Amino acid sequence: MLVILVVHFIPLLGLIVALFATLPGIILWHRSIYSFGLSALIVFIFATLTGSVATMSFMVIIFAISALIGRMLQMRASKERILYMSTLVASTLMLGIIMILQSTQQLPYAHELLEPYQTVVDQTIALQDLDKASQEVLNASVQQLAIQIPGLLVVAVAIFMFVTLIIICPILRKFKVATPVFRPLFLWHMQRSIFIIYAIALLVGIVTEPATTMNSISINFQIVLGFLLVIQGLSFIHYVCVVNRLHISLSIIFVTLGIIFYPLTRLLGLLDIGLNLKSMINKR
Repeated sequence: MLVILVVHFIPLLGLIVALFATLPGIILWHRSIYSFGLSALIVFIFATLTGSVATMSFMVIIFAISALIGRMLQMRASKERILYMSTLVASTLMLGIIMILQSTQQLPYAHELLEPYQTVVDQTIALQDLDKASQEVLNASVQQLAIQIPGLLVVAVAIFMFVTLIIICPILRKFKVATPVFRPLFLWHMQRSIFIIYAIALLVGIVTEPATTMNSISINFQIVLGFLLVIQGLSFIHYVCVVNRLHISLSIIFVTLGIIFYPLTRLLGLLDIGLNLKSMINKR
């Protein structure tokens, strides 16, 4: 209920509180599933009284993720698997809720949300007296941003869940809830299927017409899978640092550079998944 009040009345503070919002549900799930269900019912009723669709939607996602993490902790799943599954479920629920709210006209569509940005672009075109080619590039950037919003939301959810797991797991141990630890970054390895799906998404993006449904889907797949490839690239960079026994400070610097120059890191990740660069280093 405290989370509902904060999210409803102080949205900015709600972003911080949201990092801890799954704690009560996970603990209740381990104590008693019936208590979890009763608490969820009471909270949903309280959220309904606020009259805020956004708050109710947020609590639906929080309780779904709480139940999922609680169940996966009982199954002794790895923290990486918990991260992947919670991101998948949270992203699916969020995008589904957004689509429902847009279809019922309770939430504006992407191009309507970007109207302030489009206004700035129009003003820039008018003030700078840009040529036709430059105008088309700026207008296309607005359209591309609108198309990429779903993929960017998924990436944001993944980062949010990663930070959440880092914060809540030590707290859960205080309540006698067994939690796993993240493996070192150099041990992270994505499935080779990501390489194949990413290649298909690139091909579909090339052969389809811009602003079509298939083209939009391929672009968002490229964003999400590209994010996974960046993680794989960072894993390879860390692996090279560990193999060469570099000091931890140098490892942090190289990983940070990998984040800054993420296009190159994404390429490294793609090559590592496709060619298994780590095994090549081992053979040497």
